[in-house]
Amino acid sequence: MRKMNRNRIREVFVLLVLVLVTSCGGNKDSGEDEEKVLDPTKAVLVYPDNNEECTGGTVVSDSQTNLNLDWNKADNTTSYTVYVKNLDTGTITEANATTDEVEVSLENGKPYSWYVESKSNKTKTTAVSETWKFYLAGPGIENYAPFPAELISPENEESSVSLTVDLSWSGTDVDNDIKEYDVYLDTNVEPTTKVATTTSLALTGQVLVAGNTYYWKVITRDQNGNTSTSLVYSFSTN
Repeated sequence: MRKMNRNRIREVFVLLVLVLVTSCGGNKDSGEDEEKVLDPTKAVLVYPDNNEECTGGTVVSDSQTNLNLDWNKADNTTSYTVYVKNLDTGTITEANATTDEVEVSLENGKPYSWYVESKSNKTKTTAVSETWKFYLAGPGIENYAPFPAELISPENEESSVSLTVDLSWSGTDVDNDIKEYDVYLDTNVEPTTKVATTTSLALTGQVLVAGNTYYWKVITRDQNGNTSTSLVYSFSTN
C-alpha cells in the first residue's frame, strides 16, 4: 500500500510539473502574439497636379503665394515631412505635418518639384512618395519655361563608362511646346562645349578619352524662346 501511495504521489507531482511548464510556455506564446509594428507606407500625391500649371493658393503679393500641398493619408504613419524644391535655384523648403496637407510659402512664376516622406513614432523606417513637378502661376505669365531636363544616363558620378557613350534625359513642359535641346559635354566642371542641338531625348555615339571625368548638362528651349537648364552630372571613363 505504501509503495502504491508513493507511486501515486510521484504521478501527481509529475502532473503538476507538466501543468506549470505548459503554463509558462503559454505566457511566452502570448508575448509572441503581441501586435507587430508595421512600417509606414508611401503617401500618394494629389495636388498640385504633376507637370501642370498650379493656379491655386492664396496670393500674398506679386511675388509670393501660400500654397496647400495635398496627398492621401499613408498607412501606419503619424507624421510627414514635405520637401519642395525650387528647380531654378535648387532651394529646398521643408514642412512638417500630422495630417494629409500642409501650407508652404513659394515664389510665383517658378518651377518646383515635391515629395512626401511618411514617418511613424513606432519605427525609424520611413517611406518616400513619388516626386511630382509643377509651375506656380505668376501674374502676367502667359507662357512658362520648360521644366529643367532630368538627366537619366549616364547616372551622376557613374564610373567605368564606355569610351563611346549614349546620353539620355527626359523633358516636360506645362505648355507642351518644347522645341529642342542643347547638349553640353566636356571635362569642365561647368561644361561649355555644345555637342548637339536635337529634338530627341537622347544623343548617341559620343566618343570620349580614357581616364577622364566628364560633365554634361542639357538646356531645354520652347517655341517662345524660354529656356531651362538641367543639373550638371559627371561620369568617368575607364
